[in-house]
Amino acid sequence: MTDYATDRATDSSDATDSPRATDTPRWTVVVPVKRLTGAKSRLVDGLPGDPEGALRRGLARAFALDTLTAVLSAETVGAVVLVSSEPLVLDELRADPRVVVVPDPGGLTAAVVAGIERAATNRPDARCAVLLGDLPALTGGVLDETLGLAAAHPRAVVPDADGTGTTLLTGRTPSDLRPAFGPGSAAKHVAAGHVALERAPGRARRDVDTVLDLEAAVGLGVGPRTAHVLAGLAGRGMPGAPDGPGVRT
Repeated sequence: MTDYATDRATDSSDATDSPRATDTPRWTVVVPVKRLTGAKSRLVDGLPGDPEGALRRGLARAFALDTLTAVLSAETVGAVVLVSSEPLVLDELRADPRVVVVPDPGGLTAAVVAGIERAATNRPDARCAVLLGDLPALTGGVLDETLGLAAAHPRAVVPDADGTGTTLLTGRTPSDLRPAFGPGSAAKHVAAGHVALERAPGRARRDVDTVLDLEAAVGLGVGPRTAHVLAGLAGRGMPGAPDGPGVRT
């Protein structure tokens, strides 16, 4: 990732006991979550005994809800724009006054744009971030830490663990964001003026698309919903589903 403009500030470890900053401006975080029927298709090859896709859908739902739980527990987050039309996700969050729901227009790019537009309408001068909903190892403290790193820049991007995709995109206001999600999005975001936060905590970079990604997330410690789904896989021969999957604290 030497081609990227990078943040060289000293970063702490991936520990979940990250400092909280309650005196900083609160962020609006946009989280797109697609319909579960088409979610996480790359998990199919590694999931045992799941011809109908029920396990894949259950994991996708768990990833999204664990991610959203982390976002809502972050002290630097003031509002969440959830772009989704998935009832099994929406039903869990409708009662939270901090969550604004925007119907999914279809496709990640359109969903991100719709979420940013709503953020700009509701809180035009607030810091804004787009966070993908497949970070089951994320915690509120780690998100606070990562947003703290991002706040030093007008625009920033957190590359995923592989260094090519994007897990988090930030701007000082919604209008500062230059979203370019899709293959090779990290480099595209840097080219658009977002500074790559290469030293962001691993929990903020560990998205899950494959079973190997899931193993890595379990090693960090996943949220309770993901851990619950994985507990049902113990003894079924899937890598990354030990008898006691790691749960984040």
